[in-house]
Amino acid sequence: MPLLRSIFAFAVAALALVVAGCSSTPESAGSPGASIGEASFPRTVEHALGETTIPEKPKRVVTLSWMNHDIVAALGVAPVGVPETWGGDEEGFTPWFRDQVENQLKAEMPEIINVTEDGADYEQILALQPDVIIGVYSGFTETEYKRLSEIAPTVAYKERPFTAGTWQEHTKIIGKILGEDDKAAELVRETEAAIQNEAEKYPNLDGATFLYSTTFSEGATEITAYIGEDPRVRLLHEFGMVDTPQLAAATKDVPADTWYGGISLEQLDTVEADVVLAWSYAGADTAYTLKHPVFTRWEPVAQGRYYIAEDNTLGMATSGPDVLSIPWAIEHDYIRDISAAIGGGAVVRTAK
Repeated sequence: MPLLRSIFAFAVAALALVVAGCSSTPESAGSPGASIGEASFPRTVEHALGETTIPEKPKRVVTLSWMNHDIVAALGVAPVGVPETWGGDEEGFTPWFRDQVENQLKAEMPEIINVTEDGADYEQILALQPDVIIGVYSGFTETEYKRLSEIAPTVAYKERPFTAGTWQEHTKIIGKILGEDDKAAELVRETEAAIQNEAEKYPNLDGATFLYSTTFSEGATEITAYIGEDPRVRLLHEFGMVDTPQLAAATKDVPADTWYGGISLEQLDTVEADVVLAWSYAGADTAYTLKHPVFTRWEPVAQGRYYIAEDNTLGMATSGPDVLSIPWAIEHDYIRDISAAIGGGAVVRTAK
């Protein structure tokens, strides 16, 4: 999703993983009697924009970036405010998040935070009376961070915008914020076990080289190449897959705030890959791409070794992988379909 990199771009639909053991009563305003556990507070969390002291265990949580609300809910706290999620339902929620909040936590769905090109609605956030604001996968500027911190303790990204390292690190950071360190570690172990179990079912992924790209439309002269640190690419590494040898050269000049490079269509025949994966903006783009004479002559495509996702919900689950969306993607045949594509059984995944 190449365009999904502005500060609150996760709220723009046009742009760029439920886990066992997480069904305890939500620690939100709707559950005044919720256990506060044994976590020690106050505690301080360091991040790129400073350090934030959280005086007591948060109960009312607002999140303002990808994946954060999933992890908060997985840790047993129903957020009171979240951004609209790309690939979500008519109300802006993904199925794995809705299931966790409504069915596992037995809580009300949160308020959707209004977001414009100018940023989040600060007055709306203030009215929600949050104990903490989490933007671990955000792109907060100094000004935005200061304004949010006037409302409640705010935690930004660890080192640079729109990254919190791996989903494992992401989970542990939010676990620290909420005083749920042990539960966070447990969720990581369970999700890693789910990945390993699924990988064992499809051994042809182990060592398979791949390029993660997008479909394209008329006038395109190159295809997208997501960098090896992009979350959707990192996720496939965990299933044993490896980057095409040509990826490093294609992305070596990518700026620090960008997650993709490009490969000229004229150079496609130099790119070696056991399988090509892509997500599609629209069915028309898929059709155009699969009829393009240069693209279709590329060896992996010519041999049917490609996987194209038109399902925005699955696209969100795998582009912003976490402890709720990874199991959901596995359950919805993400790895099975990629395995089939590696074997030459071309897959175009539409919404189910």
